[in-house]
Amino acid sequence: MASTPTPLAVIEGFLLRTRRVMAHSLIREQAALMFKLHKGEVTIMVSVNTKTGEESHRLQAEYPPEEALESLASRVRPLILSSEPIYYEKALNALEQLVGTDKLNEEIDLAWWHGYWRHVIDANLAAQAYWVMTPSGTTTDRKLMYAWLYGDVIHAKSPRSPAIRDLDIDQRYYAAAPGIARICDRVIYTNIMLMGLIDNGLLTVDPEVLSGDVVVTTTSVDEALQVRVSDVGVPVPDDLTTLGPAALDPAVWRTPHQDLAALRGDTD
Repeated sequence: MASTPTPLAVIEGFLLRTRRVMAHSLIREQAALMFKLHKGEVTIMVSVNTKTGEESHRLQAEYPPEEALESLASRVRPLILSSEPIYYEKALNALEQLVGTDKLNEEIDLAWWHGYWRHVIDANLAAQAYWVMTPSGTTTDRKLMYAWLYGDVIHAKSPRSPAIRDLDIDQRYYAAAPGIARICDRVIYTNIMLMGLIDNGLLTVDPEVLSGDVVVTTTSVDEALQVRVSDVGVPVPDDLTTLGPAALDPAVWRTPHQDLAALRGDTD
């Protein structure tokens, strides 16, 4: 059975995850689009035929490619899943344990932070921006977001709600994108709050948590190393990790060039 992480481990894990979310390309390079999504901004175009008085309307909105938002959602998910050790509520509770209730309340309103997160992740609250009516019933943008996240992206489950089943994946995605953007807003501001506590000396974490790499930035490798080969079945010496190549008997372990030369019968 896995041991329960310490409050410090929870906070450090939470900070690492927030940094990984904030390093995502949608956050770094598409801030304007994410802000529009966060606000639920859409454009309604109204056209009027001046001769007939006939009026028509069009809705226009912009969303990121689904693949990009899917990867961002995967980075966010441990913060909104209650079974995860860095679930937002566990992180806030761990923060209270580390700093102390009285000291923390002098700096922040902890109850407000709990509500701030709950407001965007609770699927059972009223709609964030809109609700949808279909022949089978009604549903909210919140429920559509989770239908996309857990039905289309993670588990491939068919929606149980008849109203959601009436809607296609596009409609689920259009609801999910603003919801994920609002969660990212919480991620960013909670990271800022924690950094403020660190700067004020109320919270101490391993410096590596704040400066270590959290994303892969190098996707091609070209580095020096030493290669040795031997016959199939020859055991690797136990002290290889401590002695390095010196632990390898040169009569048994050869360089690739030496091995190829032996196969060709070269004597040089």
